[in-house]
Amino acid sequence: MGIYEAVKKVNEGGGLEFTKNREKGEFDTLLNRPVTIENIAILDSRFYEGKENAVFTVEGNAAHFYRTGGETVVAQLKDLQEGLDEDGLDWDVLTLTFQQVRSKQGRRYYVVKAQLKPEIEAQLAERASQEAEAENIPL
Repeated sequence: MGIYEAVKKVNEGGGLEFTKNREKGEFDTLLNRPVTIENIAILDSRFYEGKENAVFTVEGNAAHFYRTGGETVVAQLKDLQEGLDEDGLDWDVLTLTFQQVRSKQGRRYYVVKAQLKPEIEAQLAERASQEAEAENIPL
């Protein structure tokens, strides 16, 4: 890869297809407002060994992608991804709110509050009911 390709790759967000033609947005602009993630990737940090970053886009914002290396947020997003995968769902079923909180020692860090969208919660309850009925049918 020559320098022209390297510059283009870096400026386009590191080669993730969903970040192309988008600028990096400020994560803090997402604080305390509900968002829905469209695309997400959890990546190893290029600068800090053993650290991960979440790179994502949000619904309704075609101009930006966002990146956070906050350990708590990345861990929570990974947990949510695992749950979504297990239930065969995608990020569009969740509304997330990123918040800044303080530890008991006074340090600031970010957390995620997640909520299933009401229509999805009803669908999941119906699916669970149908599965429970199917398990109770004698053969």
